[in-house]
Amino acid sequence: MGRRSFNKQEQHKKKLEISQTINLPRSWDYVKKFTQPFLYPFKFETLTIKQSELGDIKINATLWDTAIVMSKFFEIVIGRDGLKGKRIIELGGGVGLTGIVLSKMGANITITEQKSMHSILDFNVRNNLTDLSKTKVSELWWGDDLTNSEYKAPYDMIIGSDLIYEDHCIDLLLKSLLDLSSHHPKPKSKYSDIIEQIDANNGEIPQELLEKLKLGENDDNNEDNEDNDQLDNNNNNNNNNNNIKNTTTTTTTTTTTTTTTTNTTTTETNTETNTENDNKSKELNSELNIKEKEKKKKKKSIKKKKEDDEDPKSEDYLFASALLEPADTVIYLGYENRQMSAESIFLNKVHNYFEIEEIKTTHLNPGFGGVDIRILKMKKKLQTLELLLSYNKK
Repeated sequence: MGRRSFNKQEQHKKKLEISQTINLPRSWDYVKKFTQPFLYPFKFETLTIKQSELGDIKINATLWDTAIVMSKFFEIVIGRDGLKGKRIIELGGGVGLTGIVLSKMGANITITEQKSMHSILDFNVRNNLTDLSKTKVSELWWGDDLTNSEYKAPYDMIIGSDLIYEDHCIDLLLKSLLDLSSHHPKPKSKYSDIIEQIDANNGEIPQELLEKLKLGENDDNNEDNEDNDQLDNNNNNNNNNNNIKNTTTTTTTTTTTTTTTTNTTTTETNTETNTENDNKSKELNSELNIKEKEKKKKKKSIKKKKEDDEDPKSEDYLFASALLEPADTVIYLGYENRQMSAESIFLNKVHNYFEIEEIKTTHLNPGFGGVDIRILKMKKKLQTLELLLSYNKK
């Protein structure tokens, strides 16, 4: 009896399994890891990912293990059905492997990275994708205000790999994750309520509203008017003093004009004295104005400090973003479990804002067995002000 052979379908399946086995770059030598392109087996083709040239080892200019593992996770576990047509944003895209894989599987993806990385990132995108309409390369600084930006939250999915290395970046990263996974209510102008009332009154301003507006304007201007009145009073007092002195000078001058040369000398002396008095008066007036301005400035500073103290958002950099209404955004963050300081800080904080499921990856590929790479699957929690305040007290 002859040796049993695989049929064509089994042979094809076996060949595909072998071709998709990846040995992680940690086993490579220095030159191969940092300068030569990485070949990623994807479906029935190979993706060629250019890395940094001439041994220029930049953290984000080479391909790291976690990006490879996450790419295989999306390819095998999530699959095309879970990605096709989804609006996805990648933070810290590096050389672009994961974003390119997701684009190949039908996602509409924005890969964000520092501007200095865009040349190598653009090269890899153009070299591996025929349809560029679904993939965009852009720059996003973590922690930046996204209002009126090109990033229209919420996204269907947020992804990132090897992002948790620097302690000082943790809050910046968390703020961006919160902002990108939240509904952002359209900001109202100061006249929005007024417009709504006018529309409800067939385009005419209701009399009650008109009275309220006048009262509101008066209230808003009261404080400034008081300060201005005080300055005016000081100026008027000083001007009155000047007028009295000037009148005295005029009288003295008129009298001495009809007298002898000796009286003329007296007039000159009086004029000099009055000029000196005028200068002193101006200096005094200037000092009073400066003091009043300083007093006004100090008053406003105290008022602002009081408002800040009463405003819970000033107590925590993440308050405003955490209070936004959560969307159905799913976040996947991959990291190598090495118990670093930044990892500990991030994991302690992230539980306050997100529901988290930890996924292990060693089962995805024989080549992944020697390293502990994990993926956090996250969804934003619905927060209350009281709950957020309790985080600060811990």
